[in-house]
Amino acid sequence: MKKNINTKFHETSASYSFTGDTLYFCSERDGGFGGHDIYISIRDKKGKWGKAINLGDVINTEYDEVSVFVQPDGKTLYFASDGHETMGGLDIFVSKFENGVWTKPENIGYPVNTPNDEIYFVVTKDGKYAYYSSARTDGLGGQDLYKITLLSNKKMFVFYIDEQLTEN
Repeated sequence: MKKNINTKFHETSASYSFTGDTLYFCSERDGGFGGHDIYISIRDKKGKWGKAINLGDVINTEYDEVSVFVQPDGKTLYFASDGHETMGGLDIFVSKFENGVWTKPENIGYPVNTPNDEIYFVVTKDGKYAYYSSARTDGLGGQDLYKITLLSNKKMFVFYIDEQLTEN
């Protein structure tokens, strides 16, 4: 992906827009707000990825923002952070792109988020399910995968944890 995306610094997860012309990714490159930040790069008509642009201080904090995922609508961004208002460790947050700006990230809450680390939240195309990784104390050890059913009523997030997917 060349130098606009890949640098000598640590780049972690990435998520393409549904149209494939926009890449959201996490990097600890110089010029950020601290730790890993979320950046965006847009592919031009010739297929070249443009300069990485930091999503700014509404999304990024002095700590880590990692495991980014953008929904097919191109306006809903999920990511993990230990710099916003967390329950402890890394929590999953959501922000929407409205009127040309990202909304204040909202912690999606319990039962998805716990005092442990939750990362890599990915929603299915139909919006009915999501998968994520959690270091729950009642898990099998380390980061385990979970599948959840999304029951959003647009005012709040409602989740039902269907199953733990990691096996011994």
